[in-house]
Amino acid sequence: MFMERLFQSTDRELAEKYKKRWLESGQNYLFYLWGLTMHLFLLWGVLDVNFHSPIIKELPVVPAPIGAPAKRMLLFVADGLRFQTFIDKPPPYLRNVMENKGVWGISHTRVPTESRPGHVAIAAGLYEDPSAIFKGWQENPVDFDSVFNQSHATWAWGSPDIIPIFTKGGKQNVHGKSYPPSWQNFDANLNNEITRLDSWVFKEYLEWLQSSTAETVRSQHGIILFFHLLGCDTLGHAKKPHSKEYVNNMNYVDQRIKEIVNATESFFGNGTTAYVFTADHGMTDWGSHGSGLPSETETPLIVWGAGIKSSGFRQDVEQASIAPLIASLIGISVPVNNEGALPWQYFDVSYHKYVGQYLLSNAKQLGHQVTGNRAISCESNGHSDLREIKLNDKVRRAAEYLDKGNVMEGIREGDEAITFGKEALSYFRQYQRTRFFIYLSIMWLGWILVLFLKIVNVKTRYSISPLRHSLSQLTNIGFAVLLMITLVSHIVSDCNNWRLPCYAMFAIISVWFAVITLITSTPVFVKRSNRKLSIDIGGTLFLLSILFVGLTYRFALSVGVLSSVLIRKAKAKRVPPLMVFTSVALCVFPLLPVVEPYPRVYVVILGICMAMTIMFINESSWGRRVIEIVRLVVTSLVYTEFIDGRYWISWIILLTTPLCIWLYPMSIQKRTLGIMLGFFCPLTLLSASYEPLFFLILTLNLLSWLEVAPSTSKSPEDMRKITRDLFKAAFFMLYILLCFFGTGNMASISSFDPSWTRHFVTVFSPFLMTSLILFKLSIPLVIVGCVSYSLESEEHKKPITLAILFLGDCLSLPLMHCVTPYGSWLDIGSAISKFIIAISLPCLFVLVRCLSRPLMKLNFNRFQINLIPQKKHVV
Repeated sequence: MFMERLFQSTDRELAEKYKKRWLESGQNYLFYLWGLTMHLFLLWGVLDVNFHSPIIKELPVVPAPIGAPAKRMLLFVADGLRFQTFIDKPPPYLRNVMENKGVWGISHTRVPTESRPGHVAIAAGLYEDPSAIFKGWQENPVDFDSVFNQSHATWAWGSPDIIPIFTKGGKQNVHGKSYPPSWQNFDANLNNEITRLDSWVFKEYLEWLQSSTAETVRSQHGIILFFHLLGCDTLGHAKKPHSKEYVNNMNYVDQRIKEIVNATESFFGNGTTAYVFTADHGMTDWGSHGSGLPSETETPLIVWGAGIKSSGFRQDVEQASIAPLIASLIGISVPVNNEGALPWQYFDVSYHKYVGQYLLSNAKQLGHQVTGNRAISCESNGHSDLREIKLNDKVRRAAEYLDKGNVMEGIREGDEAITFGKEALSYFRQYQRTRFFIYLSIMWLGWILVLFLKIVNVKTRYSISPLRHSLSQLTNIGFAVLLMITLVSHIVSDCNNWRLPCYAMFAIISVWFAVITLITSTPVFVKRSNRKLSIDIGGTLFLLSILFVGLTYRFALSVGVLSSVLIRKAKAKRVPPLMVFTSVALCVFPLLPVVEPYPRVYVVILGICMAMTIMFINESSWGRRVIEIVRLVVTSLVYTEFIDGRYWISWIILLTTPLCIWLYPMSIQKRTLGIMLGFFCPLTLLSASYEPLFFLILTLNLLSWLEVAPSTSKSPEDMRKITRDLFKAAFFMLYILLCFFGTGNMASISSFDPSWTRHFVTVFSPFLMTSLILFKLSIPLVIVGCVSYSLESEEHKKPITLAILFLGDCLSLPLMHCVTPYGSWLDIGSAISKFIIAISLPCLFVLVRCLSRPLMKLNFNRFQINLIPQKKHVV
């Protein structure tokens, strides 16, 4: 009987134990799933609130007035031609056009200054659609209207990356032809082959002029002939935009345009064709683009031909205004999502009445967009807004002026209507921004509270008191009712936009999850000495402020590295000379100019020599010495271009990196050294200046921290010291940012330059090139992740990881409100980058830390096979 009760008692204990373990496992999975959902929703929500897609389908088309000056339009877009180079060394034919035959100005672009958004702005009058990121920036995710669609017929020739944007899924009136993708090679030694990119485009047009197709459209109106010229962009990346090759290509394009214009006028007749020459984006001095520097956002615009002034008149415009200019010159409807304003000053005075009528069409088209956006914003449902009424009054007055023959007053009123329409459009697009951000902030604060309770090791009560149980039930009922009210109130309204209730419901669910966790859990705190507690709390807050400032000013990271050494000294711990020396050396890098794509071979070779010295001092195995010497020597030969590594050598060095790492012993110091030497060679091949030196000194500094780090206790009391965990998390967050901004800033990281990958690939391949650049940026992060993995015991990795995530999420809360669609485009792009870095770097670090396990733990010695079996003797 006693034994039976004992077994029953044991079974109950085991059942309770397994039940508790199952509940804890389920709660952990729910926590991680909810955290991933919160991060993805906040990232999407901030971009959605600030940069919601401006495209509205099913807007009515406003007919164009009769009396267009030109039958056809030739549109030349010199990809990557920046205004400063063009105006400093203007090519002869286009300079003559600027001075005597037409009008010109600066076309101001917006970020990102890349080819796809630039061409969409030129052809559709539509600025960047941020949701295009989900298709890799290669095409708009929503079909958009363009001057090509509105034309009677369009023929386009150029790059396979641009032409399909307008032909794919478009009307049958858009015809495109491209050269092979393999022609887009950024090898600086292929000048003649780069010239063929533009030569092919001009040759295809001259052949088209000889075809029967050209004969059939000789007398037709509304024809567009589009020339995409990639030579300047390719040479700008390879040789830089101030080089002789870049200027020569610009002059080559100039001479061929002169030939094309003469052939066109001869075939179609004089005075029936209009011409537009412009660029999609500019380029920096170091041959990159993508951010908002003036050299990237200022491009030339020259217009001449039928209907255009011949006075050398200068008028700067926004890039989106080129679309209504093209449409008005050939008498087609302005694209329905156009945001540009017709630059009526470009037209000859004899066409002012027609220009006045087209300004009305431009204003009406903006009015349709205002109405559509007002309906989406759910304001004044079913009724016209005061802004719509005011815009309609301006359009009506402009029409009255034109009917009475007062053309200039009509033009002035129409121009004011367009300006006001753009303001109203911006207002309705941002109308819900404040409400959206309130919901996002509440949602994020709820998640941060849940994460904080998780960090302080809350103990969930599986059998709670009746009072807590009743409070939990009331909370569930209250939040359920609140969700139903939110849902029903939206359903009974006339608004078809579900964005607002979705944000509200996510905020409600997040707060509910936080309140329930708080009710059913008990935080566990452990007493610590006041001195160490003050140092940890003060150090964490100080480093967190350094992180916030360091996202804008790189020098703050230098202050943070030195401060971490001083904080360690204040905690009465040993600070070895190597740590002091490497910390001081590490502080120098954020004070240096950012790395530019110009190869500084001597600096890179110095880094290789330094790596070889470190290897000889620390490595005793002759086998590994020989392997590393061979890799370093081959790397130096490839970098100095004595060997062409693009086809197999560079790739072998890259792909054999893990194998070289796993040859090193399992001790933390030796394996970390192996990881540094293993990644050093591929990093060098992707570098342009002092990146290898930075990587070496960063590794030595982290090794010094490994040397003095105490072994982590596995006792539960030691694991619950939250202040210590948060300080360590702040330390690692500092090094995470240092990995990114030790050699670059926000603009250099966001800019894309193919010269960084020249030792691996030179044929234009956006996905492959971007992957290699991201790999380069992640290498220092990998070494930080490996050191972080080594500093903590297996039981203590989870609290540190959660603490890093907590600090990153706290940092992203103020940065979320810094993201704005207003101000300069450089500020806008920087604010977006800061927020994305703050919210994604901790998650990336968690991923890298997980990937560091095989790098630190896998060893080839475990897989050795004894060829001669050992004899076993039985004694």
